[in-house]
Amino acid sequence: MASSSLPGPPQAPPPASAKVKVKTTWPTIPPNTDRKPIRTERLLLRPITATDVEAIYQLRTQPEVMLWTLLGTVDKDVDESRAFIERFLSPKDLKTFNFAVVYLGDDDKSENADGVLIGTAGVHKILPESGWAEAGYMFRKEYWNKGLATEAMRALTKAWWALARTEIELEVDAASVEKRGEKSEGGVMQVPEILTALIETSNIGSQRVLEKAGFKEYKTWTEPDSRAGFEGRTATLVLFLLEAPDS
Repeated sequence: MASSSLPGPPQAPPPASAKVKVKTTWPTIPPNTDRKPIRTERLLLRPITATDVEAIYQLRTQPEVMLWTLLGTVDKDVDESRAFIERFLSPKDLKTFNFAVVYLGDDDKSENADGVLIGTAGVHKILPESGWAEAGYMFRKEYWNKGLATEAMRALTKAWWALARTEIELEVDAASVEKRGEKSEGGVMQVPEILTALIETSNIGSQRVLEKAGFKEYKTWTEPDSRAGFEGRTATLVLFLLEAPDS
């Protein structure tokens, strides 16, 4: 079965398409250290810390996991893994909403119980080229096929929509808002906010996770595959959309 991992590869914007300016909402991202842990039935999503580097290195040295990332190859050393998590720490933390995913087991445990760091999940791009934020995740291969990725994504998206919001103007892919908004003063369309996720079509596992978490397939295109070892090949990418609750 395909990896339930960070949507990829490659993580690139869709081909150029018509853009439209819209009025929508956008979250206020709290600092990494101020984010409250998210408890689910079997998982704890907590802020990533610099001390997670060894566990992240173990995650990112699994070829089955890294196949679905932008590079397509494992981290060559712990310094590459450190550079990965530094994107989610201060002072860069206000540009992402990422968490370490800790497995607490199937028994009832407290939020402070020790567990195994099995992956990461979050909104790892803010204001991408498509105009909307992008979510993703990666899990150690030993924890695939257990429903954990779906559990994490449902909790993550719930926390994302619960963030405080302000109204802003964005330039977005026109097709993403067709028949979804109404003209406001000045002729700018008012539309509900959207969260996106991007996968390669052969990543069936992630496709099922996204669908179970409420995402819907929106756009498909083919472009050169950027992963090491895939030179000269093409990748077919699928963009999924998740609309804001009550939209």
